[in-house]
Amino acid sequence: MTSRLFGVGVSGPELTPSEREILSRYPPFGVILFRRNLESPEQVARLIGELRSLGARFLFLDQEGGTVDRLRDLLEPAPSFQRAAAGGAARRAGELAGASLVQLGFDVDLAPVVDRAVAGAGDVVLGERAASADPGEIIRAAGDFLSGLHSRGVGGCLKHFPGLGRARLDTHQALPVVEDNRHQEALDLAPFDALMGVAGAMMISHAAGEDGMPASLSSEWATIRLRDILGFEGAAFSDDLEMGALSSFGSLPERCARAAAAGCDLLCLCSEIASYPDCVEAVERRVPVERRAEAAERLEEYAGHLERLRKTAVAAETLPVVTAGLRALADALA
Repeated sequence: MTSRLFGVGVSGPELTPSEREILSRYPPFGVILFRRNLESPEQVARLIGELRSLGARFLFLDQEGGTVDRLRDLLEPAPSFQRAAAGGAARRAGELAGASLVQLGFDVDLAPVVDRAVAGAGDVVLGERAASADPGEIIRAAGDFLSGLHSRGVGGCLKHFPGLGRARLDTHQALPVVEDNRHQEALDLAPFDALMGVAGAMMISHAAGEDGMPASLSSEWATIRLRDILGFEGAAFSDDLEMGALSSFGSLPERCARAAAAGCDLLCLCSEIASYPDCVEAVERRVPVERRAEAAERLEEYAGHLERLRKTAVAAETLPVVTAGLRALADALA
C-alpha cells in the first residue's frame, strides 16, 4: 500500500471529518504531531488513539529541546541539544525525551540533529539545535542522546543528511546551496557515518550542492552517496516536502514522486493533508514498483528496530517524574 510510504501531519488537537476520511482511505506509516496538536496529556492520548484506530502505525514528534520543544506547554521546557551536550547531559536529555514520548503514546523522536554549528552558517541558522562545530563532539553527544531515547523504547532519526551546518539559508523558507568541498563534506558526513547503524533512520535535507538540486530530490545524494558510498542500510525519511526550499521543484505530488524515486523511503507532508491523496496517487503512477517495494521493506525493518527497542526498554518515568527531571536538568545546566 503506497500510503504506507508517507508520514503526514494533521491540523489541530482534534481530527476534522475530512481528515478522518482521508486517513481511513489512505492509512500512513506515520503521523507527525506538532505543538498545534498538543493541549494536554489526556487530549493527546485521545488523538493518538483515534489516529491509531484509523490505521496510523507510528506516531512521530520533533522533540529536540530548546527552540524545537513540542512539549514545553505540557511539561517543563527541555534544554537545547547544544546546552545539554556542553553540560555533559545529552544522555539524560535523551532519557527524559524518551520517557515523555512513551508516556504520551509516541514511537519516534525525529532527533538528534547532527549538523555542524559552522560559524556564520549553521551556528546562525540552526542556533542551539546544533551541538557543536566539531564532528567528534557531535558524535559523542548525539550517541548519548540516542542511547537515552533507546533506553526508554523510543526510536530516533539523524538529521539533516548530508548536513545543514554549512547552509546559510533556512530550508523552511529558501534553498541553500552548499559549496562542493571534499574536506568540509567529510566533516559534515562524519556524524552520520558514525551513528547511522545505531539510529536506523536518517532524514534527508533539502540543501543543494552546486548543481542546485536538493539532496531530498537527488539520487546522487539519497541513493548513490548515502547507500552506495556511505553504506547506509536503514530508512531514509525526507524532510517536510512542503518547505520553501522546494517551491520551484513542482507541485507537492510531483515533489513526492521525485523524492521517492531519488531514494527517500518515508515521504513527509507536515501540513497539507488535503493534498495527501494526490501525492499517494502520484507516487503510485510515477515511481517504479521495485523502488516502492524497496522503500516499504526498509520501513518495515525500521518498524522491527522499534519493536526491539520496546522489548529491551526500562520502565519509562511517569510524566510528573519527567517534569521534575526536566526542572533538575535545567538547574544543573544553569
